[in-house]
Amino acid sequence: MAIANVLLVSGSANFSTRDVWDGYRLALEAAGLRVIPYPTFSFLKVLSVDAVCNDILGTALDVDNQIDCVVFVDGLYFRGSRARVPKSLRRAGLPTVLIATDDPYDMIADLEDLYTYRFTNEIRCAGKRGMVYLPTATLPLPEIPRVRNPRYDVCFLGTVFEDRLPLLLKIAEFCEREQKRFLVAGTFVANIDEFRDFASTEVRHRTIETLEKWEIYSQSRVALNLFRESKQRADSPSPRIFEVTAFGQAALLTGPARAEVTRIYGDSVYYFDDDDSAIEMLQAALADEPARLEKVSHAREITLRDQLYEHRASSFIATLREAERQRLGAEAAEDRVAWLIGCGRTGSTWLAEMLGDLPDIRRWHEPYFGRLLRHIYHQPEELGRRASFFARRYQDTWVEGIRELFFRMVRERFPQFGRHALVVKEVNTPELYPWLNALFPSGRLILLARDPFDVLDSYLDLRKPGSWNQSFGDPSSPATDIVRQSAEHIRATMTLALETYDSYPLEQRLMLFYEQLLNDPARCLLACGELLSTAVDPEQAREIAAHHSFENYQQTGTGQFRRQGRAGVWKSSANFSPEVLALATEILGPLRRRLGYA
Repeated sequence: MAIANVLLVSGSANFSTRDVWDGYRLALEAAGLRVIPYPTFSFLKVLSVDAVCNDILGTALDVDNQIDCVVFVDGLYFRGSRARVPKSLRRAGLPTVLIATDDPYDMIADLEDLYTYRFTNEIRCAGKRGMVYLPTATLPLPEIPRVRNPRYDVCFLGTVFEDRLPLLLKIAEFCEREQKRFLVAGTFVANIDEFRDFASTEVRHRTIETLEKWEIYSQSRVALNLFRESKQRADSPSPRIFEVTAFGQAALLTGPARAEVTRIYGDSVYYFDDDDSAIEMLQAALADEPARLEKVSHAREITLRDQLYEHRASSFIATLREAERQRLGAEAAEDRVAWLIGCGRTGSTWLAEMLGDLPDIRRWHEPYFGRLLRHIYHQPEELGRRASFFARRYQDTWVEGIRELFFRMVRERFPQFGRHALVVKEVNTPELYPWLNALFPSGRLILLARDPFDVLDSYLDLRKPGSWNQSFGDPSSPATDIVRQSAEHIRATMTLALETYDSYPLEQRLMLFYEQLLNDPARCLLACGELLSTAVDPEQAREIAAHHSFENYQQTGTGQFRRQGRAGVWKSSANFSPEVLALATEILGPLRRRLGYA
């Protein structure tokens, strides 16, 4: 798809993200795209919320506009009832794109339902929920002569949140003691009265417009960037980093230190991690003017070289066009689909969650796609009945139809499939297993196995009154029937899974054991990545494995979905009476020996 005509929709805020929207508006136009700008913050001043939402829909779908995709900058406004806007556009077949600007402070739910493609300004959010890293930037800024004697020694522009207040007060105290001039400009969430006792500190409590912002930077020796606290760790720069350095007047003092800022700017800016180091760095910047000005010049060169919106727009367009090309040809990437099969209660959710956290792999949790084949699983004679939809005579036709339906759904749910791999956890529909090779001959297979006695113990636990899942069988059945039903289900499911595994080519299959996941989960993730031809960073695999360590989960133990996180549980389990062990050995003994657990 060409991606030549774009409707660019802003958020509702008349500050901060407006600069991001403006940046992409101008940069996309400079790159040759036709951009229809939609400044939501302006239209809301004259139109009702419903009118604005309907107007966006009408503008996007008007055939005269020939819109190829709709880009939402920030997206925070289009939540709740207003989520109908991106959802309606996507349902109408128009790709929707999110450029999230508030990660990780304010995350948007239901992203996959609303946006075909998703970009994030925070590198630690990249890879999750299909997010592609696209940091903020700045436009080229006006060059003005340097002021010989700036009015302010240090300035802070932005919103004064409660978590920013302590450091700002420390700087005000420092400036009062050292007779330095400090400007705090922007809106206040914290108490503005805290600054009234500082004669050296000037406060401007209002929205700072663009021209006033440049005037402040030009009249300051040092500009302070103070990152907000967040529940999730953040490593990426904010727009303030780029605009201060691009303007090339005030030196940048930023903190707490972030890895991406350091990677980009090196020693061309001043860093701090706490209140004391902030004061120390401020003193150093003000004490050595030649060194400070050298940093300013170096930082400006870095920003102008590759941190402008024209650079982001180029990357953005290339990513979109390639993603659209791959989305429309999803079936060609069949070898990037891995079916995670086996039996329930083997740790498959745990493995799938870890795989889904890898940047280039997504997971589809139990779609129950296999239910389409349940009829012929229970009544295989239907294959020979000519009037049956599933008649063997017409097998090529209905297999191709089911296959096409699967990939159409993949394109809808995972529009970046092809650029990333997909793991489909389907351990509860064994009726699918015999047909996987016919449906997806180039697909991949991951078989996860566990000691059948441990699996049985887990099934018996979930069938107790008050457990997390009462839907498997009838908990009021006689105890012996419950054991037999559960054991026979495990035997039938795992036997089918093993037969399917044996039918797959060696290079298209991988068998993992629960004990391997416990002992070295990172190595298992690397093996899955290799199966899917997806490079997995070993350090990242170790971090993900550590994040998903059993000790980090809550609501564990008897009756819970996650129970003990160890192998050999059945040996000391109250569920395994001598009678249960005898029945388990009778039904599951051969399977257990086949898997090497005897």
